[in-house]
Amino acid sequence: MSLYKRQYSQYWWIQIWTPERKRLRFSSGTPDREKAAIVEQSLLLAYGRTTPKQRIIAMLDSIYGTEENAIELAKIWETYTNWVTTSGTQLVPKTLNERKFNVHRFRKWAAENWPSAHTAGDVTRAVASAYATYLANTGIKATTRSNIISELSTVWNTLQRITEDIQNPWKLFVPKRNDSTRGKAYSIAQEKAVLEAAGKIGHHWKLACLIARHTGLRYSSIARLKWSEVDLEKQIIHHVPPKTQRYDISVVLPIAKPLLEELKAESQTRSESEYLLPEHASYYPNTRKAGGPRPYSDVLELAKLAGSGYTFHSWRHTFRTRLSEAHVSTEIAKKLGGWTKDNTAARYDHADRLAELRTAVDAAAGHRKKVKPVARSTASTGTA
Repeated sequence: MSLYKRQYSQYWWIQIWTPERKRLRFSSGTPDREKAAIVEQSLLLAYGRTTPKQRIIAMLDSIYGTEENAIELAKIWETYTNWVTTSGTQLVPKTLNERKFNVHRFRKWAAENWPSAHTAGDVTRAVASAYATYLANTGIKATTRSNIISELSTVWNTLQRITEDIQNPWKLFVPKRNDSTRGKAYSIAQEKAVLEAAGKIGHHWKLACLIARHTGLRYSSIARLKWSEVDLEKQIIHHVPPKTQRYDISVVLPIAKPLLEELKAESQTRSESEYLLPEHASYYPNTRKAGGPRPYSDVLELAKLAGSGYTFHSWRHTFRTRLSEAHVSTEIAKKLGGWTKDNTAARYDHADRLAELRTAVDAAAGHRKKVKPVARSTASTGTA
């Protein structure tokens, strides 16, 4: 056994070599070398198994006392934000809100599914793995799951700076961002079911869905879309999507008839807000927050699509797929959707679903001839 100091650590560390030549390392939890030596001696006694367990515990209690310094799950966010404040770290409110939501969502899940995890140190690889599996089973796409788990990993990295007894298991379970649920569009029947469900849920979710369906705009754009960007007389929407703002890409979108009717009706009863969806604008991106619109997952659940890999972003994929069905050129599609690369726009063609969708379109138009299935595409996908 030996005592040593790690770089950037205030504590003494203890090193043990087992008979199998396996090296074990422990933090003594103290910057005092004399106390660390007592901890070392206690571990030596425990390793030799010649001293009663309670006597060893009593020896350690005489050094540290009986008070626990573990960070309870309920105090993780408070502990994290205190560190952010004292360290002078600058984080934008949106980042903090998303991180806070992800921490609280994990706490709620742990309380219901892993009650033995009381502290941050209790969150082992098994717990992190179970939570990652839970997120995947809810149908959340890989990109979103990757963001959620990465946020938790960031918080746990900070907690490690506060107490070195905490391990960070999250970094082992960040999923790849190219899973099979990505790029999933709604079928004609699913569109109808989701729109009906959105109308029942309320909170302007139906209007949000219609805008997405007929424009391809992302929720980040729709939630903060302003009336000044909507010209009902000329029947166009002129908008600069936040995601493509850095490329100086704006979109001019003709307003489809079904959407135009809804926007005209909404304009007659609009509030004094500059936003089309003021409730969404106020609570974006956390629609689950008390007082905000209900989460979109409620719409999917009512439409019986929960856990099937669909999200609000599926409307954008649906929009691009419908353009492909209408044989709209990639060049025009890029202008409408604001896609920045040819392969990014092309990936929304969904060649493997064209037969199904074309059959639905033909049926809706009164043509019920059978369509031969189209071979699945092997083209690279790109990013949305």
